[in-house]
Amino acid sequence: MSARVRDLNALFFARQKSMLADLEALVVRESPSGEPALVSDLARWIAARLTAAGIAASPVPCAGRGDALLARAGPERGGALLLGHLDTVWPAGTLEGIPFRVEAGAARGPGVYDMKGGIAVVVAVLEAVARGHVIPAWGLTLLLTPDEEIGTHASRDLLVAEALKRDRVFVLEPSGEGGAAKIARKGVGLVTARFSGVAAHAGLEPEKGASALLEMSRFALYADALADVPSGTSVVPTVAASGTTTNVVPESAALSVDFRLWTQAEGERVLAGLRAYRPADSRVEVTLDGGVNRPPMEATEASLALYRRAAALAKTLGFDLGAVRVGGGSDGNLTASAGVPTLDGLGPSGAGAHARTEHLLVEDLPRRAALLAGLLEDAA
Repeated sequence: MSARVRDLNALFFARQKSMLADLEALVVRESPSGEPALVSDLARWIAARLTAAGIAASPVPCAGRGDALLARAGPERGGALLLGHLDTVWPAGTLEGIPFRVEAGAARGPGVYDMKGGIAVVVAVLEAVARGHVIPAWGLTLLLTPDEEIGTHASRDLLVAEALKRDRVFVLEPSGEGGAAKIARKGVGLVTARFSGVAAHAGLEPEKGASALLEMSRFALYADALADVPSGTSVVPTVAASGTTTNVVPESAALSVDFRLWTQAEGERVLAGLRAYRPADSRVEVTLDGGVNRPPMEATEASLALYRRAAALAKTLGFDLGAVRVGGGSDGNLTASAGVPTLDGLGPSGAGAHARTEHLLVEDLPRRAALLAGLLEDAA
């Protein structure tokens, strides 16, 4: 196996310029989550790129969010799902201020690290599969969702259905600190609390009012107290709105609460706690919407076995593949919660996701392609 992995390494390093060209083509096609037409344009470009290489690929509409990209090779069941997303957090026009460029071995530009670098990697690997230079042990599917950055609501059913056809999932999201794979991710929850009180003149008869703002403030403190630092559970009131004018007791208010957790049990505890809140002022009605929208990606023996195989392959390629647990969620949370062993963070090394400093290391593109190809050829 060691000699074969070294051959794969040489194969993809010889294609580094091609991979960098693909990366540039991906980055200059801006694809903000909120602009489905642009996301669909990117899906069509990738479909054309893969089809020209000999891989069956096509866009798949996802209501209201543009097209996903779906490609398959080999048998349609068993093997691996290669997973990523098309959308970025960057608004259209960001390229004007942050153009694609390569400086001192780092590629920069909006979405270059999260996660167009991972897409460039998987395109190179699938092209090698089409040419017979990489021989997967089993079938494979590539799915790039159009709405990961905003919750994967429109593409969730498609994602889970494709994952359940496969035995494992490799997520091409950016690697963790130091190039590490991501073996666990926190679950993500969001609840919006709405408060309906009684308006009154703030100067003449405030006692006749029931302040939605005061009740919201009490709720914010109550929610904050549900956090559990030893368990790694955060509960953070984030966005608030209340009031219409300065001389009126606020009749309505709304508060968003973000919570993150390592286990499903903690998600259930936080939700039960939020729902148990009772207003101090009985004249204020409180309603809650939302819940856990991404279950935690918990490490299992099967997912850790995937990591150990990847780490062994990386060692043969000449680098150490660490393992980290991270607070942010991804589509890997959904495949893991569906019971499919999932290894995340297989994209290139870099830093600055969602920041103007976003970048990836160009030399890691071929190395990550060789790692992914090795995992696909591994019959274990």
